[in-house]
Amino acid sequence: GVQRTPVVDGTGLKMTLERHVGEVIESAIADKLPARHAFVLSALDRWGTTRAFLDGGYECVFGDLMFALGLPFAVRSEADIKRLGKCLMPVVGHFPFDWLYPTGKSQEVRKPKWGKYFEWATVVAGDCHYVWRYMPARMDGKVIVTNTTTPDDVAFFRQAGVKHLITTTPVLDGRSFGTNMMEAAIVAALGRKERVDYANPGNYFDEMESAIRQLGFTPQLQEL
Repeated sequence: GVQRTPVVDGTGLKMTLERHVGEVIESAIADKLPARHAFVLSALDRWGTTRAFLDGGYECVFGDLMFALGLPFAVRSEADIKRLGKCLMPVVGHFPFDWLYPTGKSQEVRKPKWGKYFEWATVVAGDCHYVWRYMPARMDGKVIVTNTTTPDDVAFFRQAGVKHLITTTPVLDGRSFGTNMMEAAIVAALGRKERVDYANPGNYFDEMESAIRQLGFTPQLQEL
C-alpha cells in the first residue's frame, strides 16, 4: 500500500549510523574493556556494526550460522563471513522469515545457547530479540550493542548484570525504535521519491549519512 515514499528496510541506517558504534565505545568506555572481544550474533544483517568492530581491531566471532541456521560453527574472519554471505544469502533469502527470526509468541520465549561465546565476549552485538532470546542469565560487566529496546528490555539487561547498553538509534519516550522505522521517517521527511535499491545505492548512503549528521543522531550509551 506504500505509494508516495520509497519502501526501506533499515539498511540505510545499518550501513551509516551503526558504523559509529565504535566511535561511541572509543570515546566513552574503551579504557574499561578488559579485551577487545566482539560477539556479533548476525554480522551479515548488521554490516555497519560488524564493520565498526573490524575497523576497531576487535577479535570477532560472528554467529550467523549458529543463530540463523542452528549450526555449531563460529565464523571468525572478515574473509570467511563475506564468503558465507555469497554462498548462503541467495538461498537463505528465500526461507520463510520465521525460520530465521523469532516472531509473534516466540519472541516471548528464551532459549539460552552458545553460552561460551557470550562469556568470552566483552561486547555482544545484535538485534534485541536475538540477544534477549539467546543470552545466558548472567552477563555481568558486558556491553550490549543492540536496538528496538523497550523499558522492559533495559530492566532485564540491568538485572542480568549488563554494564553498558548502546542503542544504535536514539531513545525516544523510553525506547529505541527499529532502523526500518527510523529510516522510513527520515526518507519521508527528506521528500525522496526515487526507489531505494540497496544493491545499487548510488549516493543514497551518503544522503543518509548527511541526514543523520544534520539530525545529530548517534548511537546512545546508557550505563546500567
